[in-house]
Amino acid sequence: MRALHGWDAHNVTEDADLGLRLALAGYTVGDLPSPTFEEAPARLGPWLGQRTRWLKGLVQTSLTHGRRPLDTARCLGGLETLCAVALVPGTVASALAYPVCLVAAAWSFLVLEIPAAPAFLDNLPTGLAITLFGTGLAALVLPALAGCARRGWGDLAQSVPWMPVYFLLVSLAAWLALIELVRAPLRWNKTRHGLARTSRSGRRARRGRPATPCDTARGPDGGACASA
Repeated sequence: MRALHGWDAHNVTEDADLGLRLALAGYTVGDLPSPTFEEAPARLGPWLGQRTRWLKGLVQTSLTHGRRPLDTARCLGGLETLCAVALVPGTVASALAYPVCLVAAAWSFLVLEIPAAPAFLDNLPTGLAITLFGTGLAALVLPALAGCARRGWGDLAQSVPWMPVYFLLVSLAAWLALIELVRAPLRWNKTRHGLARTSRSGRRARRGRPATPCDTARGPDGGACASA
């Protein structure tokens, strides 16, 4: 952290920018299979503000590291560059395009008739489109189902079919992020934490577990501090 001069105080998704700078400096990033018990906003307003901030920060990170794209790609390497493009600008681009693609797919597959062509190759584009649509939908739904199963939160599984609607709200946050990037690039939408009543994982704090400094401390984004 000191060698990289800390994180960018003007980037509102500072972990994305720092992760790329660590990779560019030659570090590798690993994953700790440990729950964070992070609270998610339970109401639409705070949730939308949080997602707007995250997506705006991804755009800021994309612009910062896209100023010299060839140099960035050379430092990261081929596969790593593809991953970075998919995760950072790709997240925002897919969120922006999601409503248009969803409406077009629903119109094509549910309203229009899909005729069968006599030759296999003539059917290939339509078959690939249907396959991609199905696998994309599964990619939205299955991780949420897996999370419910691992946590034992079976009652939440009934909300999983609403994931396509949820991602419409993510798209709204992406469009708001672009507007805010132009009008208020340095605005930091704070997220209030410590509302244990709205957090399933926060119930631990109401079962007699003594409070720790990390229960009340706040990080630079207004959230609870993270433990190493």
